[in-house]
Amino acid sequence: MAGLLNPYTNTLLNIIAMIGFNLFKASPFVIEKINRLCRLLWQGKRAYEQAAANIPDKELRRTVLTLAQENNQYACELSSQIQSLGGTPAIENSYKSEPEAEMNNFGDQNVIMAFCKSSEKKIVNAYREILNEPSLYEGLRKMIQYQLNGILCAFMQLKLLSSLKIQYTNFEPVNLNPVEFSL
Repeated sequence: MAGLLNPYTNTLLNIIAMIGFNLFKASPFVIEKINRLCRLLWQGKRAYEQAAANIPDKELRRTVLTLAQENNQYACELSSQIQSLGGTPAIENSYKSEPEAEMNNFGDQNVIMAFCKSSEKKIVNAYREILNEPSLYEGLRKMIQYQLNGILCAFMQLKLLSSLKIQYTNFEPVNLNPVEFSL
């Protein structure tokens, strides 16, 4: 008994207690919300990859592929967090996807942009729903927040590039003949 009270053993027990007994276990309700977000991100990833295949403009295609890559990265990070919280993460291809007919209608750039806007709304709402959870621990909250900021930034880049492309195609250059100045 006296050995348990010495400073070395007591410090060691504190360290073990901090490591082993300080695991945060999220409620199944929160874990399900995060899993739902993972599924949305993976569905978005697949759809963005299919949409990018139909975009002739190189810069716009790269931006959509960047969005797909971010979705995949964030879904993988969330999946790891779910597992560390004691939950069972969703597997990338285990969800029911959208009907193939809907996913193959990406022939027009306007349809692609409308899909991206709809997808953005769903994903942002899912992130905000998780961030509104009072039981979310601070480390996970920070990760969710930086992911949301990254997604919003990627969508903003897509919108800006798309609007520039539309303005550029509607722009009619003025015939600027060289003007001679005489002094």
